[in-house]
Amino acid sequence: MFGLLRHLFKLQFLFVVAAVLAGVYRTEIKQFLRRHTDDYLDTADRDAGVPVAFQTGDEVGTLFTPAELAHFNGEDGRPLYLALLGSVFDVSRGIKHYGSGCSYNFFVGRDASVSFISGDFESYDPETSDDVLTLKPDDLIGLAGWRDFYQKDYVYKGRMVGRFYDATGAPTTYHHKFLELLQQARDAKRQVEELRARYPGCNIEWSEERGTRVWCTTTSGDGKERSWIGYPRKLYSRGNKSFQCACVPDSELDEIDAAGRTVHGDAMLKPYDNCEPRAQECFYRV
Repeated sequence: MFGLLRHLFKLQFLFVVAAVLAGVYRTEIKQFLRRHTDDYLDTADRDAGVPVAFQTGDEVGTLFTPAELAHFNGEDGRPLYLALLGSVFDVSRGIKHYGSGCSYNFFVGRDASVSFISGDFESYDPETSDDVLTLKPDDLIGLAGWRDFYQKDYVYKGRMVGRFYDATGAPTTYHHKFLELLQQARDAKRQVEELRARYPGCNIEWSEERGTRVWCTTTSGDGKERSWIGYPRKLYSRGNKSFQCACVPDSELDEIDAAGRTVHGDAMLKPYDNCEPRAQECFYRV
C-alpha cells in the first residue's frame, strides 16, 4: 500500500516539475519542436517517397529567409527547394531537372521568378531576380501559370520572407500590386480573345525584299468560311507594344479610321501605316 503511494507521489512530483519547466522554457520548447518537426518532415520527403506538405490551415506553411532557402540546394542529402513569386516548393522528385549540373538547377535555393520569363540563367541578382512588376502583362500571366504548375506537380512547403511576404507570412503591398496587375492582364487578354473572335486574324508572310505582308481572305483567322473578306488592322492589348493583325469588316472601317483608332475596353484597333484604308493587304517592317 505504502509502496503504491510512494510511486504515485513520484509521478505527481515529476508532473509538477514538467509543468514548471514548460512554463519557464515555453519559448525554447516551441522552437525545439518546430525545428525538429521540420527536420522530420524533410527526412520523410526524402526517405519515404511520400509528399508531406507542412502547411497550416491558411497555407502559410514554413517561413524561409533567403539564407534559409539557400540551404535547401540538394547538397549532403538535403532536399531541393525553389521559390516562385514568394511561394516555396520542394522539387526533389524532379532531381533530373533540378539537381546539380541539370538544366533548372539555377532556380534551386532562391526566388528567380524573372528568369522564368527572361531565360537568363547566367546572372543572378537577389535585388531584382523576383521583381516582376515591370514585366509585360502576358509575362505575368505566364508566371501565374508556372506557379499553378508547381502547385499541382510538386510539394508546397511555405513562403519566403521578402518581396511577396512579410516576416509573419502575410502578403505584402507588392504582392497585392502583382495580383492587381495580373487581374488586369487577364481581363485584357480575355477582351483581345473576344475581339479575335469578332475580328479574325490575318494571313501573314515575310520576305526579305518586302518585309511582312498581311492580308485578309474569307477563311483567314480560324480557317472557317465567312461571307466577308475584311481589311487588315493592328490589334493591341493593354501594356503591349506589339500587335496582332485582325481583319475588320467594311461596315466598321469608318469608325476605326475616323480618329485613327478605336478602343474596345483595354484593347485598341489601329490602321497600318502607309497602307490605303481599303487595301486588303498591307506591308510593314519591324
